Amino acid sequence: MGLKILIAEHNDTLRQSLRALLERRPGLEVVGETAQGPDAVKMARQLAPHLVLLDIEIPDFNAIEAIKDIATQAPEVKILALALHTDKRFVREALKAGAAGYLLKYGINEELLPAVEMVAAGGRYFSPGIDLSDSFPLKDAPLREVTFPFAKIHPHMKEAPMPNQKKVKDLMIPLEDYPHIPYWFTLRQAMAIIREAAIKFEGSFEPRSVLVFDEKYQLMGILTLRDIIKGLEPRFLKESALVKMDPSLAVLLGDLFGPNVKQESQKPVSEIMTPIKVTVNAEDPIAKAVYLMIKENVGMMPVMKDQKVAGMIRLSDLFNEISKLVLGE
Repeated sequence: MGLKILIAEHNDTLRQSLRALLERRPGLEVVGETAQGPDAVKMARQLAPHLVLLDIEIPDFNAIEAIKDIATQAPEVKILALALHTDKRFVREALKAGAAGYLLKYGINEELLPAVEMVAAGGRYFSPGIDLSDSFPLKDAPLREVTFPFAKIHPHMKEAPMPNQKKVKDLMIPLEDYPHIPYWFTLRQAMAIIREAAIKFEGSFEPRSVLVFDEKYQLMGILTLRDIIKGLEPRFLKESALVKMDPSLAVLLGDLFGPNVKQESQKPVSEIMTPIKVTVNAEDPIAKAVYLMIKENVGMMPVMKDQKVAGMIRLSDLFNEISKLVLGE
């Protein structure tokens, strides 16, 4: 049985485009559509879709109340909010009401299918450009989430124990606070997410990697800046004369990243990402995390809690703790 989808969008042209995009993908079935907000709740009950695409900007319509009604009357139905604006108030209210994602309309052509598949699989999807850093308290944030980037200061770090007493969980970045993408995203999409995060948090957060997940929201790997560059220039991926030539690499940038660079940017990140090599437990001492990172030569690794990925620990954060001990801070 296919994935049944209900479309509630007041713009006729966009609604038709949504249907066309969805019906091109095998396994997706549009069971109904409406331009009227109030009909969305009634149709969600009657048609029993798996997913509702809900325009939260329908005129003279309280979309937040509609999300609450659908979440209450048909709790098994996933809701993906559609909007033009990125105002934190609307995003926050949609999430609190029960939406599983927030998709910006100007990115629908590229993002609709990944968003639908991610939400239908039990995850969350938020378009690049949406800042969720204060949309809900970290302690209440759901684990299954596709979002970026993390807050400047994590509440759980404000009253931390002394460095030599700390555990991995004290330095861990919660999973929901790190840039996420599904494995079918392209390198171009990954680069857009990283750039957007860098612009929004200039001076406080410089993203150097993105987490990659599968359909079941299992962490598959990490996509680093190094991975992306290697993916854009295939000659970096294999032994070649370029690798063995003079270290000065007197090659023009245009000769390396030539006319095919845009084509190469359409590769799925699954072909380029770095697989997960090692994990650490949230209750482990930070000394163990340092040992594992040095041993496996990695810059960050997943933190496990109750056999699930709960967050990420970075070598840079561990280095900061070590420097406090060395410098007597």
